[in-house]
Amino acid sequence: MRRTPTGFAVPILTVAVLLTACSAAPDAGPRGPETSGSMDLADPEQYGAALEAGVNAARARLDVAPLEHDTCLKTVAVGRAEALIGAPELVHAPLPPVQQSCPGDTIAAENLSRTERPPQDVVQAWLDSPSHRDNLVNAELLRGAIGCVRDGGTVAAPVLICSHVFLG
Repeated sequence: MRRTPTGFAVPILTVAVLLTACSAAPDAGPRGPETSGSMDLADPEQYGAALEAGVNAARARLDVAPLEHDTCLKTVAVGRAEALIGAPELVHAPLPPVQQSCPGDTIAAENLSRTERPPQDVVQAWLDSPSHRDNLVNAELLRGAIGCVRDGGTVAAPVLICSHVFLG
């Protein structure tokens, strides 16, 4: 994890690597709500909503209050994900612009993913990564939103990049 000039922790490890490793891993226990058969996970909006639900379910299992969905952060998250389309690696952008766009809090964090896996696998990968888990279970982070965009793949199995931004 590196620190930005304003002292905010930014996890450098990306989930894309973890998802490759965890796709062959045995089931590590509950992962959050299973996706509904009627939900179109090829749709970035529905995928992001399912991912947010999974994050809040994980927080509830760990006795942490759910994140309040923030529409301002949603716009920022989509923009951060769009900036990564086609990038060879997922790299975190500085966090102070998040706070400038959606003011009112003193700490900020972000988790990223690029995958074609179901949302519950992304939540599990974040929980299995210490720096990403720290963001997910930090009780000081109160607001959040996830923005997802397509980054290749097929119609049936699109690759989605998601940015989960947190403020608290």
